[in-house]
Amino acid sequence: MSIRITILSLGFLATLAIGAGAEPVLNWSPSDATIQMGQQATFSVMIDDTLDVRTIELYVQYDPTVITSVTGEPGALFDGFQLFQGYENETVDTWHGYAVILGAGVWTAGPGELWSWTVEGLAEGVSPVFTVSVVLLPPGGGDYTEVELTADQITVVDPTAAGDAAPLVPSLGLYPNPFNPRTRVELFLPGGGNGRLEVVDVRGRTVDTPWSGQVGEQSIRIDWDGRDHTGAPLPSGVYTFRLMGRGGMGAAVQGTLIR
Repeated sequence: MSIRITILSLGFLATLAIGAGAEPVLNWSPSDATIQMGQQATFSVMIDDTLDVRTIELYVQYDPTVITSVTGEPGALFDGFQLFQGYENETVDTWHGYAVILGAGVWTAGPGELWSWTVEGLAEGVSPVFTVSVVLLPPGGGDYTEVELTADQITVVDPTAAGDAAPLVPSLGLYPNPFNPRTRVELFLPGGGNGRLEVVDVRGRTVDTPWSGQVGEQSIRIDWDGRDHTGAPLPSGVYTFRLMGRGGMGAAVQGTLIR
């Protein structure tokens, strides 16, 4: 019992030391995205740092004539924890979200997704996404100083208008990349329909199929934990994520697994 207390005390002191000097930078993923009128899309607030986190609180502002805020919720880093959480539209152009992990000596750790925000395109235009305020707290008291969530923008296009700058093509993205061992795959198939996501190694072998099924007009996100179809951990290396949809359309992106 005495050894456990000593370890917890050292962890507490380390957390205070990190909190006193850390200046975390958070970012949106995907950034500078383009969506269609009537389409919903989900954006993630990500942290790249390996920091302990117990609380996040956000106030974010957008242009309500271009997009509407649908919902928000704690990100994948908070999965499995008991939370005090909430999301609300403070005003017509500002939302407020927060998540606090409940329980003594319990917290999550980056890198990864801290928050997710779903929007819907209303009208053609560009909506800046501004951070009014962001608070990130470690366990054991104190806070991370000068936390920054980088500015972003969301472009909405009319798919029926002639000469749209953004063609309707499949898209596929990974975050984080490189990853260890978990990454989030965001995919979009224009027009929806059946699709499949495969992970292929450098020898061209399909080592896993993280997702197959039907998707609608909005992007979806799939978490992959670096394991093959049997559940065995895959070795470090470069893997190709391959999205295939109806009519032969598809997209591919490479990701690096580091263990």
